[in-house]
Amino acid sequence: MPAVQSTPADGPAPGDRPTAPFTVTPGGPPDVVLALAGESGYPGVRLEAGGDGPVLPQDVYVALPRGKGLEFFPESGPNCLLTVLGAHGTATPYPGTLSPDGRSLTFQNVDPALPGKGAKSAAWVAVTASDNALPGSTELLFCVGDRTSPSTLVRVVDDIPFSVSPGGPPDVTLDRDHPVGYPGVRVRADDDGTVPPQDVYVTLPRGKGLRFNAEGGSHCLLTVQDTHGTTHPFPGHAAADGQALIFPGVNLFLSGKGTTSTVWVAVKATAGVPAEPKESTALTFCVGVRTSLSTPVDVDARTW
Repeated sequence: MPAVQSTPADGPAPGDRPTAPFTVTPGGPPDVVLALAGESGYPGVRLEAGGDGPVLPQDVYVALPRGKGLEFFPESGPNCLLTVLGAHGTATPYPGTLSPDGRSLTFQNVDPALPGKGAKSAAWVAVTASDNALPGSTELLFCVGDRTSPSTLVRVVDDIPFSVSPGGPPDVTLDRDHPVGYPGVRVRADDDGTVPPQDVYVTLPRGKGLRFNAEGGSHCLLTVQDTHGTTHPFPGHAAADGQALIFPGVNLFLSGKGTTSTVWVAVKATAGVPAEPKESTALTFCVGVRTSLSTPVDVDARTW
C-alpha cells in the first residue's frame, strides 16, 4: 500500500506561510565606535516592507566577525538581546541563544514590526571590544529570515580622545565666610563612542595653605556632573603627605562627540594661608594621560 502523506490540520508550517517581501540594509543606530575594554555599542540593520500585507515573524541570526575581538554584551541578566524599534518608536527586546563559541546569536519568532508596504523598522544587538581587540573598522552579519545584510560600521579604536580644560564650578574665592570651595575641570569627548573609565590624580599647589576637604565621612570625593546635570561622587585615597588624591576608575559620562561633563574636588583654606592679601592659585588635575589646571582659586587672607 502506498504511503499516505498527512497534512497538518492547521495548514502549512510557519516557514512555509506566505509573507510580504521586505529588505534588510545596514542601518539602525549611528555608526558605532568602541574603545578597547570600553562601553558597549549597538550595530544594527534597517528593515523596510516592500509589499502589501504584514511581514510575518522571522528567525534572526547575528554573527560576529572573526579575529576582531568583538563580544556580544548581555543586557538582561545573562541574556543577550535583539532590539526591534518600530516606526512608532516602540522598542521590543528579544532574548537570544548564544552559540557555544560565543560567535553568534539566534533569535526565534521575531516580529520585524513591518505591518504594511513602506513600513520601516530597525534591529540591533549590543557588542563590546575586548582589551585585545584589533583597531579598525568591521561589521556584524545579520540574517533576517532569508535576507542578509552587514550591520552598521563598527570602528574599534585604542582610545576615545577627550580633552580637559579649566572649568566646572565658577572661580573659587576662599575667605572666612566661605572657607570651602570646589575647583575643577571640564572634560569633553572629541570623537564618537564612550570614553572608558579613567584614573584621576589631583594635586594641591605647594605653599598656598590649601588642603582637601572630606565630604563623604572620612573620604575626600571627586564629583562628576554629567551633561544632564546629575552628580556622581567617587571616593579617593590621599597620599601620605595629604597633597594629592587618587581616584581609580572614574566614569566621566562622556558618550558621543561633543558631550561634556565637569569634575571637581573640595578644598579648604587653612591657618597657614599666605600673608599676601589675595593670592590666586590652582590645583592640577591628571585625567588618564591628560592634564589641566583647575578653575582659579583665590585665597583672601584679609578676612582671616
